[in-house]
Amino acid sequence: TAKVHSKLGVDLSLRLNTTFVPSAEQAFSISDLENITTNAENLPTIIGENRQENLLITIPADGLLPELKKTIKAPKGIKNKLPFGGVPAPVLQLGIGIPFDTEIIIRYSPEYHRKGIDMSLKGLGIKHNLLQYFGPIDKFPLNVSAFASFSKMEIDYDIQSFSSIKGSGQVAEFSLNNYNLLLLASLDVLVVNFYCGFGLTGGSSSFKMMGQYDLEYQTQSNGPVNKTLSDPIDMNFSTSNFQTTIGAKYKFLIFSAFIDFTFQNYKTLSAGISVNFR
Repeated sequence: TAKVHSKLGVDLSLRLNTTFVPSAEQAFSISDLENITTNAENLPTIIGENRQENLLITIPADGLLPELKKTIKAPKGIKNKLPFGGVPAPVLQLGIGIPFDTEIIIRYSPEYHRKGIDMSLKGLGIKHNLLQYFGPIDKFPLNVSAFASFSKMEIDYDIQSFSSIKGSGQVAEFSLNNYNLLLLASLDVLVVNFYCGFGLTGGSSSFKMMGQYDLEYQTQSNGPVNKTLSDPIDMNFSTSNFQTTIGAKYKFLIFSAFIDFTFQNYKTLSAGISVNFR
């Protein structure tokens, strides 16, 4: 919410964030990649559809060797393994009040390991009370604050365990960096706190296929030829847009339960519980 903890006040919350990755970033085109072709319009990223496409890798003749060709299967996405089609992240959040009506916020998600998928999230934020500069208004059950944060999510998918291609260190990596610059407002009505936020959000994401891929190419005259591909895919995306968050928190003594939804490029549904010591 927009309310800032008093000096040394503490808020500890456990929330479940479910991030919905836009469809444009659930697949990518390889039309710009050299020597790799496919009949598919695009290929799934790590958080894309559970479909597997054939890739034809062609290495042109170089005077020493004839043209080499090899068909391999691209890795599948893990979207079907994600609840509601979103990326879930249980997050522990700690807010600590510091001088100047300001609060430091730390976010951490315990590392997730399941079925070849590793996921982690870390973040840091700061919130500052703006109504303190407007005299008596600060006494009303209305709170307005400025908020800034940065977070990083990483997902690694162990391709090696499911791949038919020989090699080592075969991993698909998806990384998401996100920042927020928001104006927050909240209103206390009895035991319920209604809050909203509006501002700028942005970030970058990347998709990589890392590792060594040992391929055996067939030629028409010289028999099979072995080649190794290293880190074959490195794709990057970036975005920035406006964000709106609406939510509500129910308070009972020092405990609270809350739910909110964020409208942005990466739409996010959050719900959780917290304990407050102001």
